[in-house]
Amino acid sequence: MNQGGWTCPHDRQGVCDSIKKECDPGDKGCVLYGKAKFSCEDSPSNEAFEKRMERKMQKLLNGEDPI
Repeated sequence: MNQGGWTCPHDRQGVCDSIKKECDPGDKGCVLYGKAKFSCEDSPSNEAFEKRMERKMQKLLNGEDPI
């Protein structure tokens, strides 16, 4: 399911070629999982994204390289 102007290279007519199920951007297994925050509040990526940002912030506060 393509929503917006971005097209995923793994989308094959609505099916994710990577995880072999219906394309749902931000779902676990998606290349965007935890790397992007989606406007749809129910996206599984949002929680993972927030946790990732918290870890990065903690590393910055500890003087570590956040990458």
